[in-house]
Amino acid sequence: MRKLIGMIHLGALPGSPGNELEVEFLEANALEDLAVLEKAGFDAAIVENISDEPFRVNSIELETYSTYVAILRTIIKKARIKIGVSIQMNLWKEMIAASKATGASFVRIAAFTEERICAEGKIGPVAAGALRYRRAINSKVLIAADVQVKHSFSVIPEDHSDYFAQMADRFADYVVITSSSTGKAVDIEYLSRMRKILKKPIWVGSGVSEENIIDILRIADGVIVGTSIKKDGQTTNPVDI
Repeated sequence: MRKLIGMIHLGALPGSPGNELEVEFLEANALEDLAVLEKAGFDAAIVENISDEPFRVNSIELETYSTYVAILRTIIKKARIKIGVSIQMNLWKEMIAASKATGASFVRIAAFTEERICAEGKIGPVAAGALRYRRAINSKVLIAADVQVKHSFSVIPEDHSDYFAQMADRFADYVVITSSSTGKAVDIEYLSRMRKILKKPIWVGSGVSEENIIDILRIADGVIVGTSIKKDGQTTNPVDI
């Protein structure tokens, strides 16, 4: 069965430069997005701290993290669908810990089996640490691993996407395919090639819209939908379906 996964993009959390709202308002807005996604028939949602830019690599303020986990826990208590975790930038340990504490179903890790360069610095690979930590805390959380994640560049000039995708296929539970940026559609030929070489379920994680979702779901096992279901097509706006 194909999976429809929506995004709950949190407002700027305490400790981040853009924070203006009190926690109760941040939580209320997130719960409104959850309600809309559930009513629309989504199978799951990912809670992400998208508004905390600029992100840190390998660290996060305690007040930011604790607020994220508190809101995540409230969402999961209210949710009738599965909830996933995404904490930027590539904070795999914090994500797995948060899922253990709250009962989240899966985490999305951006740079799992490859090293990438993004605006915040270098991220990944983290598969070795993530799998060992998941086992150490006896977590059953599933891992959705991006390959050539959007808004980043490879540290090597050659295209080795097939190799990194196959590594993600070995060690993750889902493989996430994106384009180069948020809102930009995935290349269908590239997606078809990935389908031929990967065994695990594939989720498409960028550029999914009303115009291309049918074509994408002929190939992929699921889609992560964010920007196209937001008011005025703005990523940080409320869900508006």
